[in-house]
This record gives sequence, structure tokens and C-alpha cells, in this order.
Amino acid sequence: MSHWLEKAEDTISQKKEKKEAIKDRIEIKKEDIKENRALIEDEYRKILDQFFSILERINNLPRRDRIPFGNIHSKQKENKLNNLLYKFHSSRRQSIHELNSLLKPFKNQHYKNSRSIFISIDRKKNHVLIEYKEIKAKKIRINEEKPSLMNKIFFLNKSRNKSNHLVNDMVKNIAIHRFTESYIMAHIDWLAFKREDLRFIEMT
Repeated sequence: MSHWLEKAEDTISQKKEKKEAIKDRIEIKKEDIKENRALIEDEYRKILDQFFSILERINNLPRRDRIPFGNIHSKQKENKLNNLLYKFHSSRRQSIHELNSLLKPFKNQHYKNSRSIFISIDRKKNHVLIEYKEIKAKKIRINEEKPSLMNKIFFLNKSRNKSNHLVNDMVKNIAIHRFTESYIMAHIDWLAFKREDLRFIEMT
């Protein structure tokens, strides 16, 4: 058997083994989640109901009281893990005075700032899995995408080398008993842009 054929067959075999290993890990994870769901589902749904109740109160406020976020949205997301995954999401517009160039040292740069919380039943017993995600995306006008002669000079406009998107992401598995009313409200405060950090996740 030629060397290239043996190598090709070995590669195919390794890929199959890798796929089977991944499949096995997923099945084990699904079983762990299933066991934990049977253990904490009732308590977990009460936590979700608290989130929904607070969000309904917030979204029913007059528009002036919902600045800068407008509305906080919630949505269930189906997946194969069957872990009762929900997403809570909000966004705001920001205008930041930042460095531009020597000819025009500063300008107001517009951003869209979005925050999301994904909550689901964890594979670890008596724990909930939460992912926190924040994205700041720069709003660029069409005429700004065409570089001028001055913009091509690095030292005059080096700020353009910065990424147009900034993403912060954190995943935590949190004991379900920690979800007191004040702890849930701290999450809502973050979604409503009333706090600028995630230190509340360390609360007991």
C-alpha cells in the first residue's frame, strides 16, 4: 500500500475517532444536565419567573424611565442539551469624545453597546450556568470607510488601528442557592446599565 494512501486513511480514521469522542462527551454532559434538571428544575423556574416579573415591571415604565436601554428582552433558546436556556438582552447607544487626528484632534464617535445574559441548568449538581457577554461596536459612516490621504499616514490617525468591536465574555457556574432577590436584581441592574462591572457575581 502506498505511503500517501496509508496517510490519507489514517487521517480519516483519526477524524472519526475525534468525532466519536466529542459525541461521547456530549452524551455524558446531557446525562449530567438531565440529572441536575430533575434535582433543581422547580427552583430554577422560580428564578426565571422572578427575572420575568422584574423585566415586565421595567418594560412597562414610561420611556423616560427606561433610558438608556429602552427595553430588556428575554427569549428561550432551544438546544440539544435540553437545559432550559434563556437569553436576557439589552442595548444602548453611546457617543464618546475620542482622539481622531492632528487636523481634527477629537470627534464624537458613536457606539452600540449591547449586554446579554445566557442562563441555563448546569451539568454540576445544584448549579446554574451563566454566560455574561458585552459588545461595543463602533458605528462607522460610509464616507468614513474610504480612507483619505491623511488617514493613510499612520502617526496622524493611529487610532483607526483599534478594533471596531470590543467583546467581553465571562462564563460562570453558580450555586442555585445564591439567587436571592437582591442577587437577581443585581443582574437586572447590569442589563439596565445601572452598573458598569460584573463584581456582583461574587456576591454570596
